[in-house]
Amino acid sequence: MQVKQIKDPIYGYVEIPTTYFANIIDTNVFQRLRNIIQTSYSPLYPSAIHNRFIHSIGVFHLGEIASNTILKNSLIERIFENVEQAKKLMDIFKLACLLHDVGHAPFSHTGENYFLENNGEKNRRYSNLHDLLSKAVGSESFSNDVPQEESNAAAPHEIMSAIIGIDKFNQFFESEFDKEFFARCITGYKYSEDYGVNSFYNSVISLLNSKVIDVDKLDYLIRDAYFTGFETVKIDYLRLLTSLTIVEKEISINDEPATKYEIAFSKNAVSIIENVVYAHDAERKWIQTHPIVLYDMYIIQHIINTLDVEMSVDGHSLFGLEALSPEGITLSNGEKVSLLCDDDIVHFLKKKTEDELCNEFFSRDNRRHPLWKSEAEYKAFLSLIYGGDTLKILESAFDETEKYLRKYSENWIINSQIIDKVEAELKRIKTSPAKNIDPKTLMKQQKSKETILKLMKCLKSFADDNDIDCDFIILKAGQFYSGFNKNEFGNINIAFNGFPEDKCVFFPFEKVVPTLNSSDDNKKDFFYLFFKNPDKKSINKKDLCKKLYCEFM
Repeated sequence: MQVKQIKDPIYGYVEIPTTYFANIIDTNVFQRLRNIIQTSYSPLYPSAIHNRFIHSIGVFHLGEIASNTILKNSLIERIFENVEQAKKLMDIFKLACLLHDVGHAPFSHTGENYFLENNGEKNRRYSNLHDLLSKAVGSESFSNDVPQEESNAAAPHEIMSAIIGIDKFNQFFESEFDKEFFARCITGYKYSEDYGVNSFYNSVISLLNSKVIDVDKLDYLIRDAYFTGFETVKIDYLRLLTSLTIVEKEISINDEPATKYEIAFSKNAVSIIENVVYAHDAERKWIQTHPIVLYDMYIIQHIINTLDVEMSVDGHSLFGLEALSPEGITLSNGEKVSLLCDDDIVHFLKKKTEDELCNEFFSRDNRRHPLWKSEAEYKAFLSLIYGGDTLKILESAFDETEKYLRKYSENWIINSQIIDKVEAELKRIKTSPAKNIDPKTLMKQQKSKETILKLMKCLKSFADDNDIDCDFIILKAGQFYSGFNKNEFGNINIAFNGFPEDKCVFFPFEKVVPTLNSSDDNKKDFFYLFFKNPDKKSINKKDLCKKLYCEFM
């Protein structure tokens, strides 16, 4: 097999089959990924400008190492009639590794939710994407395993990548099974009958799409640390992936004996498994929820939403399959866009100079600033100083207000106008409520509006005291939850050879290694509060904390 090389700053020379270059990598569909930024971290780490193109090459490289390790396993000959069947399966897996991001939206994950339908119906936003994917795969067994609940659905860009991969690179799929397995690898939609050869298929799927360790996560953890300069633990990916093995369990299905195959890691990979979780925890805790990163995502999200509303035409969305294709679509302003990428969004932004958020995207000198800059400071000021119960009450008010602003305000800004709007709505509820609303619902609405108004007026009072504009936004950040607490982490199989003699035994990670656990107090979110201070006046955040404490206690 002829190969070509790409020099990667992480792995050195990566060898890729020549046929992949000619028929995939060199195509405009794949080259588009050069112009899709990998992360939203560049406002915090200016050097973090790596793209989805090189990430995809890296995932392919790691996938090949994992594949080669698995194919050497002695159980392969028991699972398949011949090794060639296994090699073909792993070729589809490696193809999925290469193409797992080919349908990614512009600006990392910020834009991908615009692939979904905005019909407001729970569990229906994914309907169109799932229908397109099921049609592309053409397999009834796959359609049956597509989740109905939105909470179990793959990321929108994963579904889009599977659709585009099958549609644009169809020559690499010889059968319906090839398409199905390819789509399952990218989306993580496993076979519901998890025993026999299907359990092996599911194990391979988890090598690309799992909740703890897979080649996608490995590459972005290593690559993000390299390009940001963020100091984190070193991940010995080669030792980890060459420690992969297959183990078998004897189970019972309908009172009949059956065999289940699972992926395991040999005992010499234990420390590296922990390092992967350490690295993932650190990136989530200190970068992904950093207020600078969240605020930039806020700006981009609103800009993308505005563009999508203004430029989509006749049911053809700026963020849809057509816009990602080489053929493209013609927008409402008459412009044509194809192979949609970050540069197209920036091009459209430059024409909207009257928009405040567009100006904030290009300029950093008039952005809002967070009143606290970390989850630690947030908890210290709003809980530990004034008492533990305060935080729960305040968070309820933050949550109510944040939801209201998302639904009923254009840019989620707390200002005098929105305060007047809430006051008017509260007055209407008290004096002339709608006749078809039952008393219990009416009381709930009134209480919600009172809570929202109380928080907004508290912020306005703080602004008046400090002689700054009443101009605040609330951004929700997911509270840190350590990967060490995930059941999937504790259940990772660790294999030991020679117990006794030539036999291999395996145990869950949590049974053989003392694991680190972070506390879980059933909290899902915390909140950042941003304000405008163009004159750089000295602000005493303790004053605000006192006001909030007095209002809500």
